[in-house]
Amino acid sequence: MGKAVILVVRLVALICLVGSLILLLTSSQYSDTQRLFYSDDELQIKFTDFRVYVYMLVCIGVGIGYNLFQTILSLSIGVSLLDLFGDMIIANILVSGAAATFGFTLELSRSTDLEPTSFFNKIFVSAGLSLLATLFTLISLISSHVALKG
Repeated sequence: MGKAVILVVRLVALICLVGSLILLLTSSQYSDTQRLFYSDDELQIKFTDFRVYVYMLVCIGVGIGYNLFQTILSLSIGVSLLDLFGDMIIANILVSGAAATFGFTLELSRSTDLEPTSFFNKIFVSAGLSLLATLFTLISLISSHVALKG
């Protein structure tokens, strides 16, 4: 039973991370730059314009790669100590990317005095899905620990 739970939880975390990646990659917005950058030109704001969003992209990519690797590995050899330590590290990476993104996006929207837009909403949902994937990674960590003890 432990192996099946771990597999299902990893697949759900993988789905959350892929959804987060898609939302992050599609987040862009044409903006009235006079409010943002005191200019008369209209500018397209993309997630790549801010380093914190690129950091989140890297965190999501590492999470997707790890979940794919661990899913294949757990199907072939079962639960190992690599699951425990890997899940701990990946959970910390994912939560750091999501927390940095939440904080920066909130401060950016406050400092520019902008109304909630689709750009900010997509970023918030992407970070939320990344946090949800962190939760499922932690469930996988606990299940791996129980499977190794038993």
